[in-house]
Amino acid sequence: MENLESVKNRIDELTRLLNQYNKEYYLNNESSVSDAVYDSLMHELMELEEKYPQFKDKLSPTQRVGGEASTSFKKITHNKSMLSLQDVFSKDELIDFDRKIRQITNLDTITYMCEVKIDGLAMSLVYKDGKLQYAATRGDGVQGEDVTANVLTIKSIPTIIEDKSDIEVRGEVFMPKKSFKMINEENRKANKPLLVNCRNGASGSIRQLDSKITAKRKLEANWYYFPDALEHNFKYHSQSLEYLDKLGFLTNKERRLVKGIEGVLKYVDEYTQKRETLDYDIDGLVIKVDDLSLYEEIGYTMKTPKWAVAYKFPPEEKQTLLKDIILTVGRTGRVTPNAVLEPVFVSGSTISRATLNNEDFVMALDIRIGDTVVIHKAGDIIPEVTRVVKEKRPPNTVPYRFQKDCPYCHQELVRKDVQHFCVNKDCPSRVVNKLCHFASDTGMDIDGLGESVIELLFNNKLVKDISDFYTLKDHKQEMMEYEGMSTKSINALCDSIENSKKNDLPMLLSSLGINLVGKKTSKVLSEKFKSLDAIINASYEELYQIPDVGDITAEQIKLYFANPENLNQIEKLREYGVNFKYLKSTDSIKDNFFKNKKFVLTGTISVSRDEMVKRIEQLGGLNLSSVTKQTDFVIVGEKAGSKLEKALKMGIRIIYEDELNKLLKEAEQ
Repeated sequence: MENLESVKNRIDELTRLLNQYNKEYYLNNESSVSDAVYDSLMHELMELEEKYPQFKDKLSPTQRVGGEASTSFKKITHNKSMLSLQDVFSKDELIDFDRKIRQITNLDTITYMCEVKIDGLAMSLVYKDGKLQYAATRGDGVQGEDVTANVLTIKSIPTIIEDKSDIEVRGEVFMPKKSFKMINEENRKANKPLLVNCRNGASGSIRQLDSKITAKRKLEANWYYFPDALEHNFKYHSQSLEYLDKLGFLTNKERRLVKGIEGVLKYVDEYTQKRETLDYDIDGLVIKVDDLSLYEEIGYTMKTPKWAVAYKFPPEEKQTLLKDIILTVGRTGRVTPNAVLEPVFVSGSTISRATLNNEDFVMALDIRIGDTVVIHKAGDIIPEVTRVVKEKRPPNTVPYRFQKDCPYCHQELVRKDVQHFCVNKDCPSRVVNKLCHFASDTGMDIDGLGESVIELLFNNKLVKDISDFYTLKDHKQEMMEYEGMSTKSINALCDSIENSKKNDLPMLLSSLGINLVGKKTSKVLSEKFKSLDAIINASYEELYQIPDVGDITAEQIKLYFANPENLNQIEKLREYGVNFKYLKSTDSIKDNFFKNKKFVLTGTISVSRDEMVKRIEQLGGLNLSSVTKQTDFVIVGEKAGSKLEKALKMGIRIIYEDELNKLLKEAEQ
């Protein structure tokens, strides 16, 4: 007994020392021991824990290097919703934000806390009795994922704090620029894919199932919000940050307390210039009212607090050479001009193509091959040409002329409104895009059937219609001759195709590419008719009376199934054993408020609409886009419009977000 007690005491002592040295190094940028001493103590602790596992704590410093691999992340419901912030994009909007705050509070001058907005992954830490209980991602704002094992690899995060009350701390996990550079250098040498940017690097690292991999990514974290600060008797946000410092949390030292909007604008000017010199990426600045007692008075929208905004920097713009303009043709025949660019690095990725929308867009900007153009990412995602640098235009350029025939089948293009279309249904580009749509995650979600593979199969005449995918198992020997295809990849592809036969009806219906029939409408039709045959045989009247269908969509459905070629493909799919029935039933779902009820969501809510709809559908609810007599309830967010008015007139139950969250919590228990 004495021996075990001394072992336990030594483990406790090593834990205390290592936590102290971590705090010194990561918070105070100093160390009272050498690296050799630190490593020796860590090694001793690891050996003792291995020999005496009964004394190993889940918050042990040894977990900083990663533990056993997990198989999944469990869901965590946040005690308080993790709201997003309203974005503003100009100084005028900041001035208007300040004006509204002063108007609400009747104060002449407001004190603001200005902070940099680190480009990473929002995170919540929850402590009880001074010990870390779990770390959770923001998720949809209501529910996140438990990523404690991975967050523990960030050595600056305290696992034990002096405050013994139940507290939550929120902040951002991020990948420093030096870690990003180090990982990409290692990946380059190992011929592995490179990380696109620090934000994706942080997000991907935190969601690794193996925390040992996360540990190697050298992530960091800053903590910027104490949700229960008022309950802990703090009057100011700045005071709560100082308290987090005292508890051992790493807060951002670039923050600044300023008086009035003049101080805010000065901070904006300074950090617009300074952002590139920081050790981490920032995508904006956060401006918060410092006086916590004003928060309730200032209030909240359904989605964001009104006492804070996120100032977003203007999109990064780069100049590059426009080498060519090429046309692409989608499955519906729509023709889109695209800029072929000299590759240029913009906002975290290399851009070599950008859409030019349509002929009128090209003409309005007078874009010519050989021009120097300015590009940015719209919404930090979609590459977009914004203007031509005409002073750099070469003398021999000529105005661009939209070609009159399809670049793939050479039939004459037809213009409808501002768009051009190839109306040849046998156009190779249209066929390939139709095949891609069938196999994509919008359709049958067949793993291994990407665009390049489909083009290869099409060009070698193995696949020309959607039903041909199900004959590929008879052509394995031919596919072996294709570059890049092996026995293993071909067998895996054929297995994926075979498994797709079991897909539920909404996936099949969405994969067919019927105009205006996407995933949502496919679900509604499947729920109503239960089989593809019933949908084919449904009358126009039966179709258009269904919520979420209507007369135009009903017409497109009838046109599609009136086409003998389409029916021929469907019969072939039947012969190959593809499921035509609606399999998903609510019978297996336990009874709850949402089961078998039809709902409509209108207005803006505090979380992603898609995520909210998904949660309710998993409980057996059916999402509709219009309010009818069949609607059971309407979920109402901010700025709800005619759907709310219609529901009130029809006497349909109205549910606001607070009540919705309570109902969800009860249903998901």
